[in-house]
Amino acid sequence: MNPLLAEDGLKQIDIVKIYNNKKCLVIDDFPEIRGSLTRTLKTFGAQSCDTAADGEEAIKLCSKKRYDIVLCDYNLGAGKDGQQILEEVRYLRVLLMTSLFVMITGESSREMVLGALECQPDDYITKPYTQASLKVRLNKAIVRHEALLPIKKAISDGDYRNALELCNDMIANQSKYSADCLKMKGQLHFLLKQLKEAQALYESVLGKKPVMWARLGMSKTLLAQKKYDAAEKMLSEIIAEDDRYIEAHDMLTELHLEKKETQLAQKSTEKATQISPKSVLRHRRLAKLAEQNHDDEIALKSYQHSIKWGLNSCHESEQDYFNYARKAADVTKGDQTSDAKMILKQANTFLDRARKRYADRPEVTAQAQMVETQLLLSEGKEDKAAESAQKAKQLYNGLSAPNLETSLEFARTLHALDEEDEAREVLAQLAARHENNAEVMQIIDGITGEPISDTGKQVAAKLTKQGIGSYEQKNFETAISVFEEALFTYPKHVGLNLNLIQAILADTEATGCQDKYEKLCRKCLRAVGNIPPDHKQHKRYAFLYKQLEKHYPAALI
Repeated sequence: MNPLLAEDGLKQIDIVKIYNNKKCLVIDDFPEIRGSLTRTLKTFGAQSCDTAADGEEAIKLCSKKRYDIVLCDYNLGAGKDGQQILEEVRYLRVLLMTSLFVMITGESSREMVLGALECQPDDYITKPYTQASLKVRLNKAIVRHEALLPIKKAISDGDYRNALELCNDMIANQSKYSADCLKMKGQLHFLLKQLKEAQALYESVLGKKPVMWARLGMSKTLLAQKKYDAAEKMLSEIIAEDDRYIEAHDMLTELHLEKKETQLAQKSTEKATQISPKSVLRHRRLAKLAEQNHDDEIALKSYQHSIKWGLNSCHESEQDYFNYARKAADVTKGDQTSDAKMILKQANTFLDRARKRYADRPEVTAQAQMVETQLLLSEGKEDKAAESAQKAKQLYNGLSAPNLETSLEFARTLHALDEEDEAREVLAQLAARHENNAEVMQIIDGITGEPISDTGKQVAAKLTKQGIGSYEQKNFETAISVFEEALFTYPKHVGLNLNLIQAILADTEATGCQDKYEKLCRKCLRAVGNIPPDHKQHKRYAFLYKQLEKHYPAALI
């Protein structure tokens, strides 16, 4: 340990010596504040102090030079804010936990504070502050950081066992920072998959005092051990006490997904996005859950929020624009209402924005044209769709090496155009290149009417058999659940969509009509489209269509 950090009798001269060896970075959009903070740091003892006026400049500096202390204002005007800077430098690993990151802000909105804290800055200082108050706060933070630096360095290097030993040493020596060491020790046990040891540590801490970090750590450990009831009980108690703990909501989402409770998983994720709305990744997760739960409104909103908060984020993706537009095409198919027209207008606006924002990327231009084709088909504008499709094909064929996303979009467009053989040919080529990537293979299997991969065919057949088994035993609700689960992975599968309609009709005959079933049937019909007379499923499709006319006529609109 640094000899300057003898925890009794640490003098200001010793703290000055700590500052003297540190490289500092000040980030603020006002020159006078940058100058003031730089002068302040130098009076504290800092010798090396750089400045940045915005996020882009700050990230470039962090990429070129390792800083020990970063003071960053939250609100930096146009461009990245302080939270987005911290998120990106951590994501790029150009600023590790061995550096001290202090957020400074004059804002106090719930959204900003909780969002900033979620990124875990080392300290958080609110304006207005004096040089004296800043000195007290920063000194406290830097002394604590310096004491824990060897542990943080070991963790950053991936040497978790050494970090664990260092934690034990500080705890044994009754360090002033033993509580910090205990917290890190629990996390290290978890990283080392020492779940029993982690649980024992949290039980020991909670036996003395119900500190929140230990309760969250215990919940995470119980969840990893698949002790779902105990984990859910603890997480529910935490949220009931204070629902601002975003980590608790995220863990509840994970727990519900493990238990295949997708509706509850969506609710947990929705709550987390309300508490801290700037997480792009969480909005994308919510959109996928909403898709799985056939909640079109939330899916559209979540894709829209992904676009909004993706701007200036390291997680920005052009796919957010296409996800929204593609979903818009899905939910407005055959719908002539004013609401549908507004959704389509927004979708086209997003496509235009994607074209402009990524004008230097031809694959984005091609993909935008493909999604535009899908929108036109959804509106029933067959002639314009054909023109758009021709342009999309030319753009795609003009790409020297189409990336995965663009090729997947091309297959989706071909399928929407009823060019099934061509779509499957593209997907077969992709499957051959990505056969070892389970996530990609799942997407490929879900684009056309039948899975491409052998695994997909087997899974679809298994779920079909399982659902039919429940149906034959007159367990219609179970059959509906099984077919819904299967359709999340294989949304265009003709047989599964018709199976779901058949199970819904059987349940309706037994228990009566339900509004949610009308929505599901409409979704299934949109997924399969108009099945031609020469299709092997046409006879069954025609029969079910007549049944729907009787029970759910609105689903046919």
